[in-house]
Amino acid sequence: MNEHELLQAISHYKFYHIIQLNDNIATPGNPNFVPAQNLFIKHIKTIDLKGKRVLDIGCRDGLFSFLAESMGAEEIIGIDNDISKPATEFLIPYFKSKVKMVQMNLYDLQPDSFGTFDVVFFPGVLYHLRYPFWGLRAIRDVLRIGGDLLIDTPIWEGDPNNALLYCPIGNESPYEPSSCAFFNEKGLVDTLTSMGFETVAMEYLKRKSIEERKGIGKLINVMKRLRKRNIAGMKTCLSMVYAIPNSAVHRCVFHSKFQGYDKESFLTKYWEGVHDFHNGN
Repeated sequence: MNEHELLQAISHYKFYHIIQLNDNIATPGNPNFVPAQNLFIKHIKTIDLKGKRVLDIGCRDGLFSFLAESMGAEEIIGIDNDISKPATEFLIPYFKSKVKMVQMNLYDLQPDSFGTFDVVFFPGVLYHLRYPFWGLRAIRDVLRIGGDLLIDTPIWEGDPNNALLYCPIGNESPYEPSSCAFFNEKGLVDTLTSMGFETVAMEYLKRKSIEERKGIGKLINVMKRLRKRNIAGMKTCLSMVYAIPNSAVHRCVFHSKFQGYDKESFLTKYWEGVHDFHNGN
């Protein structure tokens, strides 16, 4: 396929990812997402994928799936709740790739769907989940002990000392209405820990400086004191200030290792099954 034919072929599709096809031509994806994608790629390259089974959740056009294949992964399965025609009709045949893509909702993922995996990519999906804990549990159940989980998600500034999840709806979302689950850093790390993961690395794409975050905190405290004195207009001003941390989200990549968990523990049975705690002796 010469370059003219290649350009004609890709003109029939709407791409999400920018994927290099040859030295001169790449798919015309969305450049706004490239910085976050590059940070995710940086962390993918810290993992030895040779001979590994990889699951790419929210695979879209397959940027990370094709990278895993080039790094020697034995088998790559991508799932998405809106499977990419540019990938399945054009990119997979073009690259003569063995990547398999399946249209599936994450909540339907089970160990018997595709078996278990050594590595799971989870980029740009977590914050879209109305039921984020359910989604993380589904991932846990298909990851082998010692396996790697890479998550790319926006992290809410929130209260850094407490494990929190910011769950906006509609126009309150820092992004758009489908973006409805923003963990703070401690919230996500603690949630992963409770499921048997150890977070071994994290890196922010862009984050406010400590001085800026302290400045916002000081401003909120001042406004609280003024409100207690019933100074006119302070209630409205305070509500405006509160909107600052609520909308302050910063993209971050988390690399976690699955250590396994005790299926027979009281908490696991309490959260995920049945127990006889109240009726036991």
